Amino acid sequence: MNAEVIKSERSIVSDTLQCLTDQAKLCREKIDLLEAGQQLSRSEVVGDLSKLLDLCQNLRDAIASEDSTATWKTKAEVHSLVTRLDQTAAKRRRNLDLAQLLASGTVLHRRERTRQERLAQRDAAVAELIEMSSLPAFPHLPGPVVEEWIKWALSLEDGSNAPDLLHLKSNFPRLDDFICQMEIEQWQDEGSLSSIDVLQPGTAVVEKTPLIATADANAVFPPAASDPVAQMALGEVISEEAPPVHREQAVSSPESTDVAEPSTQSEAPSPLSPTEELPVASEGGEQGVAVGTPLSDDPETLSFFSEHEIEAFTQSLAEAKSILKAQRKVRALLAVSHWLLPRDQNPVLHSEYGIRAQLNDPSIPEVVVASPEEATRIIDSAEGLPLVAGGADLLRWALTQHAGHAYKGIAALRRFSIERLKHWFSQLYKIQLADQQIQDIYMLTSGIPLLVGEMHRLIIPQNDEPPAWLGHARWIEIKTSYGFRLAALAQEIRDGAPALRLRRREIAVLKMVNIASNDSTPETIAANLSESWHKYNRPELDPLSVADETSVELLQDLGLLPMGKEPGLSPIKALLPLASNDALRQFVRYL
Repeated sequence: MNAEVIKSERSIVSDTLQCLTDQAKLCREKIDLLEAGQQLSRSEVVGDLSKLLDLCQNLRDAIASEDSTATWKTKAEVHSLVTRLDQTAAKRRRNLDLAQLLASGTVLHRRERTRQERLAQRDAAVAELIEMSSLPAFPHLPGPVVEEWIKWALSLEDGSNAPDLLHLKSNFPRLDDFICQMEIEQWQDEGSLSSIDVLQPGTAVVEKTPLIATADANAVFPPAASDPVAQMALGEVISEEAPPVHREQAVSSPESTDVAEPSTQSEAPSPLSPTEELPVASEGGEQGVAVGTPLSDDPETLSFFSEHEIEAFTQSLAEAKSILKAQRKVRALLAVSHWLLPRDQNPVLHSEYGIRAQLNDPSIPEVVVASPEEATRIIDSAEGLPLVAGGADLLRWALTQHAGHAYKGIAALRRFSIERLKHWFSQLYKIQLADQQIQDIYMLTSGIPLLVGEMHRLIIPQNDEPPAWLGHARWIEIKTSYGFRLAALAQEIRDGAPALRLRRREIAVLKMVNIASNDSTPETIAANLSESWHKYNRPELDPLSVADETSVELLQDLGLLPMGKEPGLSPIKALLPLASNDALRQFVRYL
């Protein structure tokens, strides 16, 4: 392969070496001061040297994760080694780029059976490229830049291109099998809408629309969700919703629960428009960021809930100590999250930074994770002010109570900022993640708790044994596995446990916000979803109305939808458009 085809890109090993070099420079400067007889803090100097030793170990671990046989003795040798590993990382990224390109396109053929056979060959080629990329040593991919690769490969001829054809056949047999069966006019790139089933590496099971790692910031994106033949089913709208009741309104102690029903009816299929499938950045669309707790750099003040919610909880607890149960306005404190399991990985229940720790009141009993029915029993039997945690079902139940006492005591785990993600993984779990890896996590999840929780389970399978380091090969594996897990996670959202499950109308709202975000600003998105919804020509989805306020509020509190900071706005008025790269845009395609 031509040297110019493989661009030299920094790997995680490079980032670690740079940290080590910077720390060594700092230590040398202090040694110079000591040699000059200057007075320095002993603890500070010892601390800097200790950090240097830790970074040195990190570098050895990082190199070993990429090449366990590597040896070196001098600075020149280690720099040469890291350069070689950078080049290997660029080659690996090239394989994954081609996998993404193939997965994002589709095959056209007048015979559906032949088309499906070609798609199966394409899927096998995608899986082969991913598998190759996970190997310590793998063959290079011949040919031009990835954007021009398919056209180049389809133009190969036995006589004039024999070496390249032989290389493909020997090292990428499934890719060669796909290419040799194709004609250039049969391939349609990602500008088309396609229905893709891609084989998960290492298994014989075909997963639906997985994600493939890409070159740009090592992110992953799914292939398009439908094509002219296969149409994506959209959620059936339920219009019989209870009137919205918000936290400011007084509601009574519950006598019945409102549990989400499973989605058992068949979904009405409808073709997706190119506008939905190929989103463009809207004017002001990048303002669609998560609104969460301002995060201090001081880990002692780290909180996953807003300061306002913690203050409200604290005030309610103080009032409960002096007011009889029958006279209390707030009957329970509810901490809700879409990230609940496993329990020892749940931010709501974290021993140092969870909801109970934030309140810092020794009189509060252990937090109970409960369904609406269980919460009702707890509230009825408790003399004090119970602290209950739960998921979507508990939140929906709390938001739809009617008349009487209020349940203003709701604290929600909304979207994580990138700084909060860094605190979660790097400080709380002491994982030495490179800045690029933190950025990858944020790009893949947009800080949505449901998706962050899925990433957490892949990075830290055993919560009491977090890894100290994630090498490049392991990181590629995690991101690829995350992509394959999204389809199953979407299935849980549709049909899973009540704490995760969304109603059909709630899923429909997610899809509507995704569609309207393409041409909306924070000022126009509410109107585009309601009185102007007809312009999107989606009659199967009813425009938003006041009856949807509770659904929107629930989606915002679960961190699925971004919301503005202005106080006093109704949930619909507080909606923000999704950014063009928001992870929810990709996830919605599975729903």
